[in-house]
Amino acid sequence: MTSTPTNLSAIYADEQSRLRRHLVRRGLSAPAAADVVQDAFLKLLRAPKDDIRDVRAYLRRAAETIAIDAWRRQHRSESVIDQSGYPQELVADPAPSPDATMMAQEEQAALRAAIEALPPRCREVLLLHRFDGLSYAEIGQRLGISRNTVMVHLANAMTALRRRMRDSTPTAL
Repeated sequence: MTSTPTNLSAIYADEQSRLRRHLVRRGLSAPAAADVVQDAFLKLLRAPKDDIRDVRAYLRRAAETIAIDAWRRQHRSESVIDQSGYPQELVADPAPSPDATMMAQEEQAALRAAIEALPPRCREVLLLHRFDGLSYAEIGQRLGISRNTVMVHLANAMTALRRRMRDSTPTAL
């Protein structure tokens, strides 16, 4: 394996969504799977390059190992902390406050409006990548466009969303 950033970024672009979907199918939440994939790529960066024959196999095995370790840590901490002996009034309410709920709903409505305002192709690329978890290559194949064009549409969509969300967010006094 060569250690050029271009090769690693290409491998990341090709493999990260596939690994994430694999881990979600194995029972991890989407955010936890994303964290595990990131940790697997960090492990790849730190590994001696001469020891790795198949990068994709190495990443998959590293991700599975990291996921198992995370699952064990979580279950170990759950068994150590037994909250059944605490009075209910000392345990914080996990439900969000009404203000936080209202703010989250307003942010979601603003995001939906911003997504709807995107040009059709940018919106389609964004939804396929962010919500369906497709890679750039998969999106390009599905839409009949090049991978680079997918990247341009996604960059344009993200820039427009950031701008619109920044403009719609009220400033603090």
